[in-house]
This record gives sequence, structure tokens and C-alpha cells, in this order.
Amino acid sequence: MTSWGACSLLLPLALACARTSRLPHGPADGAALEVSGALRGGPFRLGEADLDALPQRAVRGVAPQGRETRFEGVDLSRTIEERVVLTGAADTLVVRTEDGRAIPVPLSVVREIGPVLAGRADGAALPGRVLAWPNVERRGIASDPRAALWWARGVVALELVDAGRAYGPALRVPEGAPAGALAGAGLFAARCLACHRVRGAGGAAGPDLTRTAPAVERLRALLPGHPGWAAEAAPDGGRGPEELAAFLRTVAAVPVEGP
Repeated sequence: MTSWGACSLLLPLALACARTSRLPHGPADGAALEVSGALRGGPFRLGEADLDALPQRAVRGVAPQGRETRFEGVDLSRTIEERVVLTGAADTLVVRTEDGRAIPVPLSVVREIGPVLAGRADGAALPGRVLAWPNVERRGIASDPRAALWWARGVVALELVDAGRAYGPALRVPEGAPAGALAGAGLFAARCLACHRVRGAGGAAGPDLTRTAPAVERLRALLPGHPGWAAEAAPDGGRGPEELAAFLRTVAAVPVEGP
């Protein structure tokens, strides 16, 4: 093979390797949004003008305890598809808010449903970016019990992660754990992880629960009025408090298994 032939074969590979995420590097100070994690070229810090220059979309949605609203903002599905080069096995978008929440949303859901990072609602500027979902156009999303928890106000950062690596060690349940602990880990991941940390993973809006071992009776009294535990999203059969208690007892007994 000639040297030119070898080069022509290697050129597409070199170009593919050279690809990087096409997001702007905005202001280092006072950035409106940081994008980080398993993407090439990051982290990126974007100002408001940078966000307005990304692919835009308008959707109609009803936020929890809200009314139908027309939200306008960054089309996250298109932005990730067209402007981001993922590395590793990123499968989850973690949406971080100014009040300390860290909401994990499967990337497959972002791609399929198409939420927007909205800067305007019904034509008026919002005080902070809102992750808004088109649940008027895509009513099927309401069948997912996590859907109400995916709305986020005051979004300040997006992080692309491999959920298994980011959360697996924190949610691990060893052999011999109390009955219900494994189911409790799933409930914690779906309902609690966005606001509470265990073993170093999760949000910071609520207290760290790594070393707590609450009584079932206390959880029964606390959960019905607790954020993230709406009546329509509560697990069937009423076993949620027992399962969460079993998981948190396991975490408290083995608190050092961080990610």
C-alpha cells in the first residue's frame, strides 16, 4: 500500500478522534450554566448569550402545582446530539440547581421527550433557568412516577455521567442485608437521591442520610408530606417506609462504600 493510501485510511479515524464538543467557553466568572462530566473538551461555562445561541425550542408543559405554560429555551436533546461529544458510557444527565438538588435524568428520556432549559415562560423572562417538559404534547410522560421530580428551577449546571459508576457504589446492598433493603435502594434512587446524599453521592438540598437509621414509624409520618413523595407517586402496597428504612439501616451499618 502506498503512503498516500495509508494516510487516506487513517484520515477519517484521525478526524473522528479530533472531534470535540461544540459548546462555547463563556465567562469564567458569573457563568449562567456549567456543563461538565463525560464529554470531550469540557467543562464549559456558558453565559446567557451563549445559551441563547444554542438550538432553541418552545414546548407546552404543566409544572407540578402549576398551570399550562409555553416554555422557551435551549433544546437539550438537539444540543446534546449536535454539540456534545460524549466520552465513556455516559447515560444520565444530572441537573444541578442553585438550591442544591442534583436530579438524575436518563439520557434516553431527554432524547425521546425533548425537554427545554427554559429562559422564558409565556413570553416573560424567568428569574432562573427551568428544566421544562412537554407534558401537554407528550402526555405519556405522566405515566412515569419520576416525571414530576424531573422539573427543576434555578438550574446552574448539567453533568453527564455513567449512572452505574456515579451511583452504583452508593446504592449497593450487600448480601445479608435486611429484607426490603434492595427495593429500598431503588426507592431512594427514584425519590430521594436528588436532594439527599448517601455514601458521597446525591444532592445537597436536604441532609446527608449516610449515618441515619430512621424508625419505620417516623418515615410513615414523614413521607406523605415530604417533597418527592406525592400521593400519586407513592409506591403501591404501602411498603415504601419499611423498604427505605431497611436500606438506610444498611447504609448506616456500612457507610464507607463511597463512589
